[in-house]
Amino acid sequence: MASMITSAGSASGMDFESIISAMVEAKSASISNTTTTRKAETELELSGVGKLKSALKTFQEAIEALTEGTGFNERKVTTDLTEENQYFTVTTNDDAANGNYNISVEKLAQTEKIAQTFSTGTTFTAGTLKFTVPGVKDENGNWTKDEHGVEIKERTFEIKVEDGETLESLRRKINNNDYGVTATILNTSNGQKLVLDSGYSGDNSTFKIEGTGGMSSFSYDSTATSAANDTNGAWTVSQKAQSAVIKVDGEEMKSDTNEFDNAISGLTITANKVSAKDGGASVTNSVAITADNDKVTEKMQNFVNAYNTLMSTMDDLYKHNTYTDGENNYDGGELAGDNMLRSLQNQLQNMMSSMGNGANGMNIYSMGFELESDGTISLDKTEFKEGLTDNFNALVNMLTGDDGLLTRFDETVEEYTKSAGILDKRSETLNMEVDRYEEEENENALYLEEYEENLRQRYAKLDTTIANYNNSLSYLQSALM
Repeated sequence: MASMITSAGSASGMDFESIISAMVEAKSASISNTTTTRKAETELELSGVGKLKSALKTFQEAIEALTEGTGFNERKVTTDLTEENQYFTVTTNDDAANGNYNISVEKLAQTEKIAQTFSTGTTFTAGTLKFTVPGVKDENGNWTKDEHGVEIKERTFEIKVEDGETLESLRRKINNNDYGVTATILNTSNGQKLVLDSGYSGDNSTFKIEGTGGMSSFSYDSTATSAANDTNGAWTVSQKAQSAVIKVDGEEMKSDTNEFDNAISGLTITANKVSAKDGGASVTNSVAITADNDKVTEKMQNFVNAYNTLMSTMDDLYKHNTYTDGENNYDGGELAGDNMLRSLQNQLQNMMSSMGNGANGMNIYSMGFELESDGTISLDKTEFKEGLTDNFNALVNMLTGDDGLLTRFDETVEEYTKSAGILDKRSETLNMEVDRYEEEENENALYLEEYEENLRQRYAKLDTTIANYNNSLSYLQSALM
């Protein structure tokens, strides 16, 4: 509750306000300093736990770059394609292997395009348009299935056409679909040409339009149009759907799109344009897939950098505070002298230094690692590359096998960084402590408010008493004069 008295001692002339302030300040120091200090220390520790977890996550990412995905199986692609004629591109997947190939692009995949010309200002009478397009295939090239397990090879959608519908409003309605079909209007000297693109490529892609009512002239069936016939009902077929075709070492391969995921295991080939011809035959371009030891070495150097950064962060967090006349200067780390931190750091350093000999007598030193006196490590890139070239399987097994160095690092760090792991639980406990200290601060504030109010009431009575004595004394003095 707030006091109604704002200036204690106003009646008697005594400086009770300073006395009250000094007493409240002294009381506040006696009951609040401990709570405030412990809250600040807990918040400091909480910040340190957050920094430790962040450093461990960064270290873990450097480990996983070597243990997951391509890991050590990095491959580089070399071709004789010129910059001006990139007929195709080749990218490697996780299981790519070394190899040499000759590739040419025979055809590019293309969608079905049909067109019909209308007089400018044409309007339509009511009817419906039902479009049929191919189903969707999964990453393995299989049709997706409905809830009953039946393959969905075709999908349909309908458009309702109103009386007086214009070509422009019809175009907008057609484009308002989620199936890939698009409509455009070309304003030509002969009128307005409506061009529909099926949005789906491949020799066997289906594109049908069933028009009813006033839209019967819109009916179209892609399966009724042969290569020799470029019309279909009222529509002109300006582009027939087709699959992409490439040849790899003389073997023909097809894809509904310009991307070939399974033409060569471990590689993805994307056709960009048809290869040049020489005497009617397509010119092939060579592709070489080789180990990319430079990229693997770069990953390993990133691991070394992340390890050293982690050690430095741990040292900074662990640094002890200094004391002056028994008072803590709080000039150390946010986890000063923390046993959990020191234990984890020692564990990681011991893993690095105690890795024994593996196959072919290989050990941490023969792989190019050096242990420095300050607890960090360094990497001789040349020696590491030689290990990749001469003893690839032995080196990889020592690092990523079931008991490999990186595997053990990852398993250890995961216990600290995972959701509801060691550091999450510690943070949860510290947050609970901060909440408790904040409750104590609120309780202390209420207590001090009541304490001050009580003082003011007591000193108000004393002020009145002294003022009455002073008045009586003044009266007596004036009566005696």
